Amino acid sequence: MDDWRKRIAESVQMYFSSPRGITRSRLELFLRQLESLIVAAGSRDAVPSPEAVEIIANLQTMTILLCRRPEDGEPVYLLREGRLAGELTTEQVYGKSPRELFPPEVNAVTTPMVEQAFAGNDVEFTYTLGERTFLTLLHPFRRNEQGEVVEVLGSMVDVTNERRYANELEHSERLFRTLVENMPCGILYEETYADGTLSRVIVNSEFTRLTGYTGEQYVLTPIGEWNQRTHPEDREQVWRLYCQWLESNTTEPLHLQYRFFDRHDVPRWLDNYVTRIFHEDGTDGVLQVVLDITERALTEQRLRHAASYLEQSIEPIIECDQDYRVTFFNRAAAEAFPQLNIGCNLTTHSIGADLAAPSEQVESDQQTSMVQAGEHSYLRRVTRTDTGWRLFCHDVTPLVEAEYTLRRALEREQSLNALRSQFISTLSHEFRTPLAGILTSAQLLDRYGNVMSDEQRKEAIASIVARVRDLEHIVHSFTRRSVLLGRTGTRFSHIELQSFIGQLAQQVEIIRRRRAQLVVACDCLVPVVADAELLTVVLEALLDNAARYGPDEGIITVSVRCENDRFFISVLDSGIGIPHDEMDRLFTPYFRSSRAGNIPGSGLSLATLKPLIEAAGGVLSLDNRPEGGMIAIVELPCTEPTSQVEHPKHSPHDVKANNSTY
Repeated sequence: MDDWRKRIAESVQMYFSSPRGITRSRLELFLRQLESLIVAAGSRDAVPSPEAVEIIANLQTMTILLCRRPEDGEPVYLLREGRLAGELTTEQVYGKSPRELFPPEVNAVTTPMVEQAFAGNDVEFTYTLGERTFLTLLHPFRRNEQGEVVEVLGSMVDVTNERRYANELEHSERLFRTLVENMPCGILYEETYADGTLSRVIVNSEFTRLTGYTGEQYVLTPIGEWNQRTHPEDREQVWRLYCQWLESNTTEPLHLQYRFFDRHDVPRWLDNYVTRIFHEDGTDGVLQVVLDITERALTEQRLRHAASYLEQSIEPIIECDQDYRVTFFNRAAAEAFPQLNIGCNLTTHSIGADLAAPSEQVESDQQTSMVQAGEHSYLRRVTRTDTGWRLFCHDVTPLVEAEYTLRRALEREQSLNALRSQFISTLSHEFRTPLAGILTSAQLLDRYGNVMSDEQRKEAIASIVARVRDLEHIVHSFTRRSVLLGRTGTRFSHIELQSFIGQLAQQVEIIRRRRAQLVVACDCLVPVVADAELLTVVLEALLDNAARYGPDEGIITVSVRCENDRFFISVLDSGIGIPHDEMDRLFTPYFRSSRAGNIPGSGLSLATLKPLIEAAGGVLSLDNRPEGGMIAIVELPCTEPTSQVEHPKHSPHDVKANNSTY
């Protein structure tokens, strides 16, 4: 008897006296111990002896033993003892079913669990009766020869206080995590066992924002890689102070300030407070509170520079370390280069893209070069400092633009002078052919006029008239081109292209003489704003060539289309074309195609026309048509400021359709 009491007392002390509270595992182990005692002390009919019942009745728990009633199979009590049994002890409940003793709401929870235990399962459940909560464990106790469970042993403990403590602990943990997660500073808590093994890590969202690392990423990051995130100038001192603090085993907090590059290489100034927490179970916790003081550090840096010429300078000044990471820039640099940030690599910015790589040797302590940054040009001087480099950037954009304007004006003047000289040479050359024809016809009339027939004299006079008309055309054409060369500005006017081309074609003498048919197809439904003088010269030359080298009564097609600020004019003829191997010489002065034969011409029209078109920002191209003849395509600008636009002096003819024949 005393031995049973001693063994049960030891079991109660072992499984229910722990400060960590009652758990299922402890209750199950206790039930196993109790089972062996009941079996050892019980009689042959499995009913515990009076001595065992007396011992169990004095326990702070409650022990039950159930079997099935033979009449209806209903579970009934064989044993119900313990301090928690109250008045419903074995004497009052023996042979009775729980359904007969307890209210329906209790039976709704317990009855299914009892059935599971009789089915051979270990069952754990809790239920509330009044204001108290009970944890119950049921275990199949005895089986018959067929293996069916005939008795179920159970133990119940009062876990009201444990549940209250657990709820309070859960509430405290939620409150703690809410506070940690919403604090305006980064929190990192590391807990390690005595052997140095990491047991858990807690980080909040602000720590992740400051460092770029989540808790999982921090755990997986080697300590060496983490230390490399500290700025090289701060790394050695920070690591030394931290190691000394760890070795001292002090509970005094450690205060550190250093520069740190987060996981995305964004630099920050961090204010770090570190403290240690020793736990009774031997674990060691280190709590770090991290504040972002980047703005404050930069402000202090600016205050130090405020009295210096660097901050007060009206020119952009930038400082960087040996690896070209930006450490300072003044207000002028911030305005000139908005993308510049502290810590960024200057070689990724246009102002420093050409700087030497960090591994290369710099030949001198000063370097001066011209740099283009966006729309501005800077004369940049790089000088060496104790910690890196300092860049002085002088904006020379107005000087560069003025130089560019002067250079363009000089090039244009030189080009115009060359064209004038070429035109004078061309004009003298052009005059030779018709003058020679006039002279020949006049000499024939002078010498042989008396013996010529009337038909021969008319032919000689007609030749003189034709050569005079050629002279008129040459003078007219070169007069227009000389006007283009001599003008100082361009006058733009509104032009209705279809009527403009039709009127101009009527003035080209060779079109009338060769009785050529002109077809105009215009897709521009509204007037365009263009250089009318240049357009007149271009169209006269192209229409003259199309009629001159085409057959009598041939068809000349002119098509016009507009795209944004450009318009395109195509002139198609059905003439002799140009051999493929002669195309690259088409714009060479005095060149004439081998197919020209006796057709009058000097080979200067296209050679002098192309520079005029290109000087106006246009393009001239010619090619053979597959079906025969040539196609000339002119591209010219047609957009200028409204203030420079003049309305035409002559109203265009009314055009009723987009396609017209003249």
